[in-house]
Amino acid sequence: TIEFSAFSDCTGLTSIEIPSSVTYIGDYAFSGCTGLTSIEIPDSVTLMGSSPFSGCTGLTSIVVDENNTVYDSRNGCNAIIETATNTLISGCQNTIIPNGVVTIATSAFRGHSKLKNIEIPSSVTSIANNVFLYCSSLTSIEIPSSVTSIGGSVFSYCTSLANITVS
Repeated sequence: TIEFSAFSDCTGLTSIEIPSSVTYIGDYAFSGCTGLTSIEIPDSVTLMGSSPFSGCTGLTSIVVDENNTVYDSRNGCNAIIETATNTLISGCQNTIIPNGVVTIATSAFRGHSKLKNIEIPSSVTSIANNVFLYCSSLTSIEIPSSVTSIGGSVFSYCTSLANITVS
């Protein structure tokens, strides 16, 4: 188990190997670890809290072990997706949201200040609270007509956001 905020703000942390004995990664476990560039989620992790990698501005690669039965990072998307619900749990600056994702979870991209653009596929129907909170480099976004629910503070503190298109 990696508990709530266990490594929060460890700015010097550049890499971590999560052992196969870990089954749970808690809320904000690695929040603010700005030096962290990549993360590999082993197949043993079957429970993940909210926004485990928020504010990890250097994070460019997220890979979930292909044998994980709960989460995936299909098609090299650089994100953590809860497989059964097609919910994107956590992303990074290089995430490509794959078609088939239905929900973008609370704070999925929170604090990723180097995220410049993101394409939301037409399979997405719900964008939860705080998804792009503090994404200060995000300049524009198109929300497809499939989205029927947008949570609170989704674009708060997106200081470079100049254009939002809602289909």
